[in-house]
Amino acid sequence: MMGPYKMVTAIANQKGGCAKTTTAVNLAAALAKGNPRMKIPPSKVLLIDLDPQGNCATSFGLEKRKIRKTAYDLLVNEGENLPIMDEYLISPEELTESMQSAYTQRTGKKAPTGLTADNLWLLPSDIHLSGAEIELSHKIGRETRLKEALAPIIDDFDHVIIDTPPSLGLLSINAMSAANWVMVPVQAEYYSLEGFSMLMNSIKMIQRRINRNLKIFGVVMTMVDLRSKLSRHVVEEVHKNIPKKLFATNIRRLAKVAEAPWSGAPTVLLNKPSSNGAGLGSLEYWTLASEYHKRVQDTRTAFGVIEHSRLQRDRIDNSA
Repeated sequence: MMGPYKMVTAIANQKGGCAKTTTAVNLAAALAKGNPRMKIPPSKVLLIDLDPQGNCATSFGLEKRKIRKTAYDLLVNEGENLPIMDEYLISPEELTESMQSAYTQRTGKKAPTGLTADNLWLLPSDIHLSGAEIELSHKIGRETRLKEALAPIIDDFDHVIIDTPPSLGLLSINAMSAANWVMVPVQAEYYSLEGFSMLMNSIKMIQRRINRNLKIFGVVMTMVDLRSKLSRHVVEEVHKNIPKKLFATNIRRLAKVAEAPWSGAPTVLLNKPSSNGAGLGSLEYWTLASEYHKRVQDTRTAFGVIEHSRLQRDRIDNSA
């Protein structure tokens, strides 16, 4: 059974358009890169894309037609002891190369030297993943395919972040079966409150029937417009219902965050954190990552767990 201090987190919400992918990509990139000023140490991170739109790959400038294997191949593969690290995951070096190439092609400028995807691996997806639900519908253990496939490598990473599609189908169920935590982005709009209530009920159902270890790690308000009375009201309502789970960081509706993938990189890697302009979105996601890291440390402390990061372990193993 997976320890509750293990950080395998599904970013989930049945409602579309609530910045799930943007949150998953920027959180994973920030945790992997680390930031001493924000008190975030670099970590070994695996980002898994279970959304058939495949936007995680696009966020790093990857051309989908050049991707060898995807989450689809992993889920439908009947083999055992799959060589996941070598055949299915895109390495930090490959992500860095694709980001820098995309940046140069799209902006006509030389890529910044700091534009790197240190310590981050990606299991990508594409439109073929939409057929996985049909193909798996008659398979034994269809809800736990991802969990079984990840078992050999789960301890190789400090964090596993899983992006999910905007529905509670077999792909989202696989994500929440493999995870022990759920992080919920909630768009600061009225209809989001109803969708949030439905998601909570769905999570309770998965807890009862499939994964008793699944817990809510936190809720983050996204696309917040502080000038809007309605937006502030939605934030207040969510805080009223789950004050201990709501992250203090609000992610505002910013055009620069949405534009970042066009330049071939997540905003936390592309823009320096600042209180205005393009850096504001970067600052908010770095702040969210800092808050996320602190919750992780508090959780581990509560369970009496003190462990070296996977990067430290790798250095120790390589020097032995």
